[in-house]
This record gives sequence, structure tokens and C-alpha cells, in this order.
Amino acid sequence: MEHFVSIHLDRSSDKPLYIQVYDGIVQLIKERKLSPGEKLPPIRKLASMLNVNSVTIVNAYRLLERDGFAISRVGSGTYVRPVGDIIEETSEIANRMSQGNEALLKVPFNFSGTSISPEYFPVKTFKDALNRVLDRDGGYAFAYSESQGYLPLRESLRKFLFREYAIEAPVDYIHVVSGAQQGIDIISKALLDFGDVVYVESPTYPGAIDAFKSRGARIVEIPFLQDGPDMEDLLAKLRSRPPKLFYTMPNFQNPTGRSYSEQKKKELLALSQKYDFLIIEDDHMNDLYYTERPVPLKTLDTADRVFYIKSFSKFFMPGLRLGFILAPEHFSKKIAEVKYFSDITSSGLTQRALDVMLQDGSFNEHAERMRGLFRERWNLMIRALNKHMPQEVSWTEPQGGLFFWVTLPSGCYSTNLYSKAIKKGILLTPGDFFYPDRRPSPGFRLSIAQIPPEKLEEGLKLLSQAIDELLDEFRMDPLRGDIYRPLF
Repeated sequence: MEHFVSIHLDRSSDKPLYIQVYDGIVQLIKERKLSPGEKLPPIRKLASMLNVNSVTIVNAYRLLERDGFAISRVGSGTYVRPVGDIIEETSEIANRMSQGNEALLKVPFNFSGTSISPEYFPVKTFKDALNRVLDRDGGYAFAYSESQGYLPLRESLRKFLFREYAIEAPVDYIHVVSGAQQGIDIISKALLDFGDVVYVESPTYPGAIDAFKSRGARIVEIPFLQDGPDMEDLLAKLRSRPPKLFYTMPNFQNPTGRSYSEQKKKELLALSQKYDFLIIEDDHMNDLYYTERPVPLKTLDTADRVFYIKSFSKFFMPGLRLGFILAPEHFSKKIAEVKYFSDITSSGLTQRALDVMLQDGSFNEHAERMRGLFRERWNLMIRALNKHMPQEVSWTEPQGGLFFWVTLPSGCYSTNLYSKAIKKGILLTPGDFFYPDRRPSPGFRLSIAQIPPEKLEEGLKLLSQAIDELLDEFRMDPLRGDIYRPLF
């Protein structure tokens, strides 16, 4: 409690007292004077200590929750979330969870990695494409390309979109970017002002959350059901305060693997016209379908309200960092300006190589090969889940992509499972990372991107044992199972 005495309130300031309390607690978190998971003082006690009204503390705690610095537990209190700068924290943790931590990636059963294993990269095909580019263009292959992207590649992308998805895409509205994350960031910079409202699916991709928070946007969650957004909830929120942007992954969503029904795609587009908001469609994995080819939202977009982002990184070669934005006509110029000031241009050499692969059909051959490989792994995953998961646990059965969303019984948290799974050599991604406030979640994501097929069933069998251990604890003492244990 002694740390809170250091919070200084200037009663002559124009800044509201609740914001001053908020700032003081944030400073204590950043200085590591408050530990992750530490309980904040009861409202009345802190109000008495600082000589303010209880409402002041309530508003300060609500602001801490909104910005991801704290979590509130009904009947228990408010607790510190890890670490001070929430944007930096989530990016760092997500990176450590899936890509950047060599020690974690050495675990025997990696169900967390989001990029396809390097052994499947089309190295020889790409090398041949590079050699053809160098033989053809010589030193010009290393020159800067247009900020908007290498024109022949944009023409190839135009043909690709029409051939694969029946999307009409004038080359002037196609903007080559360095991956989907940069695409989301560019759109955010082009369109969002501080305080603008952005709707996101709940749960959703944390990189998008970070991009919107960096612009000072107010994020509103729309629950993601089996066949798309909860339309009743969406309508209620639209009537109250429509967003400027709605961010969506309508096919094989990250992290749930779920897809919109065609009806909900049409309903969302109709609502975007009625309530005058724009849509960001993040196509991160449409090429990796196992039953029917999915229909992008953009295909149905007759009113030109959808920013379509497609990345080739996770599916093709992550290190290449290539993707593109197909912008609505009225916003294309603004996107081009923001892209130029972001990094001037994306790699010209890799753009030229990808163009060769799109033209000669080798990219489509790679896509077909990946669909075959991962369709087998997808079938193995479904069989193993049905065979080994405890009956209290539920999960999605996506029709494409790399992700399965598994849900524990109410009162059990996936961060608690994470700790048990790691001890058995299993890496998974807790659901906390996929919510704007990083709240405790019974859900977690399993990825088939990097787990070898021969290890998949053994890994899920061990995971089911870890789940049984967690459930046994909960059955013996429900309060013990209901304790949220932060990871970091």
C-alpha cells in the first residue's frame, strides 16, 4: 500500500482527478513497483488514502481496464496486468510465443507457431524465379520500385484476384505492402483519429488490436459465433455508436478458425452502407482451404466499402514480408501517401520474383501442394481431438487455415493450462492475447502450422492429460481453479 501514497494529486489542475489517479497507477506499473497479478487496493480504501470520492477511483480503475493495464474480477477485486506499455507488451509476448523465442520453439510439441514450417518453403522454385529476374533485369532488379508497388506485379495480382475470387481490382487501387501487419497499420494511419471507434471480432488478431490502439482508437468487441458475428449485438451497438472501421477475418479467422456464413457476409455489407462505416478484410489464409474455396467479403462488395488485405507471408515465406491492399477508389490516393511516408517502397527484388511465380503458375502449384499437406494434418487434428479431449472441452472444426479454438469449462483459464502444458513439452497460445483488455479466457488457440504430423496425436494426448489435471484441481476446489495466473 505504501506505493500508492506517492500518487500526487494536483487539485488546482484542469486534469480530472480520476485521470491523475490513473496516471499515477500506470507510472507505478511502468516502474515495476506493482507486480503482474498484484491486487490493487479496494476502492474505498484507496479513496480514503487519497482523500477523493469513491467514484474517482471507480473511474480510474475502469480506465485502467479499458487500456489493458488491469483486470477486474467480480467479487474479488482489480488486479495489475503485465507490463506497462500494453502495445509493446503484446507484440513482444506474441512474438515470443510464436516466433522469436528459440527456447520455446525447442519444445517437442509446438501448437503455437503461426507460420508454416520452413521445410515447406518453395526454396528451389523461388531461387529459380530470382535467377530469371536477375538474368532478365540485371542491376535494375535492385532499383527502387514505385512506392505503390512494382507495376507488373500489381497487374499479376489484378489477374490473380479475378481468376481466384472474381474480384475486379484496377491496378491503380492495388498497393504492395510489407505484410498484413503493415497493411493494417497503413489503413489505421490513413483513416483513424484519436477517439474514433473501431469494431473488432471477439476474439481477434492481436496485431490489429495493437495497430488500432496506437492510433488512440476506441475498440468495441463484437462476439464471434460459429457462423460469424453476433448480429443482435452488432445491431445494438451500431444503433448506439457506429464505428469508423470494422476489422474482420471472415474466412478461417485467427484465432478461432471460424468463417462467416454467406448470409452474414451480405448482412455486414448492407449494414456498412446503412450505418456508413468501412470494413478492413484481412485475408490471411484463404488459399489454405480444405473443403470449398471461400468467398472473400470483397467479392460481394458492390458498394466499394471494403479494404482488402492479403498477405503472402505465413503461407509462402514469412521473411519475404509481402502482401497488398486493395483499397476502395475514394481512399486509394490517401493509402498511397501513407505508404510512401511509412517506408517509401517494399523490396523490389522479391516483388519481381513473386511476379514471375504468379505468371508461370508456380505459386498456384505451391498453394495446391500446401493444401494437400495441411488437409492431411487437419484431418489428423480433428480425429485426435475427438479421440483424446475430455468431454467437458469444446473446439471448433474449421474448414481451412491453421487454427483450432479450444474452450475449457467456465471457471478454468487457459493461462493456467499453459503452465501445465509447458511442463509436458507442449506450447499453445492462451486466449488472453486475442482480446483488447487481455482478460482471462477459457479459450486457447492450437495451430497445426509447425507440429509434425507424426507428433500431432501424441501431443494432443499429453495436452488432454494436462487438461485433466486442471479439471481435477477445479473439481476439488472450484475457487482454486478460478484463480487467474498471469503468464509473464
